[in-house]
Order: sequence, then structure tokens, then C-alpha cells
Amino acid sequence: MRKLFILCLLVSLALVPTMAWADATNTTTRNARTATLDYASGGAVAISDLGSGYTQQIDSAGAASVMEYPKTIAQSTALFGGVALVSSACRVATITYGGNPIAAGSTLLIYDAASATGTPVFDISVGTANDTKHLVIPGGATFSTGVFAQSDDAGHITITYDN
Repeated sequence: MRKLFILCLLVSLALVPTMAWADATNTTTRNARTATLDYASGGAVAISDLGSGYTQQIDSAGAASVMEYPKTIAQSTALFGGVALVSSACRVATITYGGNPIAAGSTLLIYDAASATGTPVFDISVGTANDTKHLVIPGGATFSTGVFAQSDDAGHITITYDN
């Protein structure tokens, strides 16, 4: 009986380094769906860009969210007279507006047009001076003509979109 106990003890001790090593290894992978994984990006524990065109983000609480990965970024600081950010049909995923210097109560209007005509699709206002507003649009907002942005103040706009 003593020999059996010692044998079981030796076998279990031999397995401990293997289990500890498996838990301590870097699990970054590029296999399933050609995913790339990056740790600690933007406050997330892990971000994985999948070959299917979607991005999965896992936060520190373990909650996972999947979003489409936009392929193009458009930005401008010429907002007084308005600027055509995109001149064709597209789907906008995020809008970021604000920056320094920008006054409290500044407003940004975004149109589905080539100029400031019609009803704005988005009307974004900044509450405090030098503030920045970031909108994430689940599924994206479809613009059939293009994206035109106009503001009553200086500032910076960045949108992410795909065609």
C-alpha cells in the first residue's frame, strides 16, 4: 500500500509542472479564423480581430462584445464652413467630436448629403469646454449619399466607416 501511495504521489507531482506551465503560457493565437490577439489595449483585457471582419473585445470583468471592424477613418478640423468627410454611400460605425479648443455648448451637425442640406442625421453637442463626445453606433448608420459635417465651433471630428 505504501508503494502505491508513493507511486500516485510521484505521478501527481510530475503533472503539476505541466498544469502550471499550461496556465502560465501566453495564449495569443492566430489559428481559428486567423485571429490576432492583443492584450491591454484601450482598457480591454484582450482584443481579437477576426478574419471574418469582426472585432471581439473582452473587458476586465470578463464581458465579451463583438463589433464590426471599420476599415476606413475620415477626420477633419475644417468644421466652420462644413466638410464632406465621405463622398459616397457608406456605413458609419463611430463618431468622435470635440477637442481643444472647443467652447461649451458647441454643436456638430452630420448630414446624409454632399452639403448642409436637409435634416441632420446626427446633432451632437458638447456640454463643457474642451470636452470630447464619442459615439459608437451598433450595426452602423447607413448614409446613402455621403457624410457632411458642420459645426458652430472649432474642433475635431473623426469617423470610422466602411463602404
